[in-house]
Amino acid sequence: MRKALLIAALVALFALGVAGYQLIAPRSHVLTMPRASNGVDYALIVHVPPECRLGGCPALYVLDGLAWLPTFAKAEDDLIARHRMAPQILVGVAYANAINTGNLRKHDFTPAFGRTPNQTGGADVFLQVLRDEIIPYAEGHLPIDPNERGLAGHSYAGLFAAYTLAQAPDLFDRYLIMSPALWFDNGKIYDVALTRADRTRTVFLAADTPRGEARSDMANNTLRLNELLLADPTIRVSHALIVGETHSSMVAPAAKRGLAALYGNAP
Repeated sequence: MRKALLIAALVALFALGVAGYQLIAPRSHVLTMPRASNGVDYALIVHVPPECRLGGCPALYVLDGLAWLPTFAKAEDDLIARHRMAPQILVGVAYANAINTGNLRKHDFTPAFGRTPNQTGGADVFLQVLRDEIIPYAEGHLPIDPNERGLAGHSYAGLFAAYTLAQAPDLFDRYLIMSPALWFDNGKIYDVALTRADRTRTVFLAADTPRGEARSDMANNTLRLNELLLADPTIRVSHALIVGETHSSMVAPAAKRGLAALYGNAP
């Protein structure tokens, strides 16, 4: 009975989409964007720490914002309170109509490597929307320092973050990549050549893995990416294996460790 009620509540929340977001994150707010050039309606779920309200803070763009912005906001608030993180404005990138999120994110976050599986391959188009529409809209409506920005993604969104790191090297300075779907299309992401950037980028990788001696495929794939990034002198990369968590439950500890690693003031 309790499980059925929980499922019903989640269905109702996703039916509301971003309009219902304040039910779970009352200290954040929503910016509704004009329809993007790819025909998709995006919304920005925003968390502005008090230290950032007068301006001067960079932004961290969190993909799958409807799902993960509350997790990142909680982690950031805790780290700031303990003086372990420099404040960032969190911008959760979400779909205004959450009912179709699964298909939309699968399309937006997956690159086109020649022939692509069904409903995938929109990463290049979404990258253009992110660069030319979403980021300028956020920077035009929020007190964001445009000279530095970060990108966070999990699963398919983690794959997109890795692809962005390779294809648009000067767009973001910091990346938090969590259990990325590097297996997509038989791991062709590993064949994408890294484009050298004009500035140093900092990357934190995390992957879920079970307890015990055997590492998960997710962990092995992420460690392979770590080795590739270590070969680029313009990238500073660190990683963590999140032991004993599932693909979804790993996000909370990974977000906290990643934020501290990317923006930390002190241990």
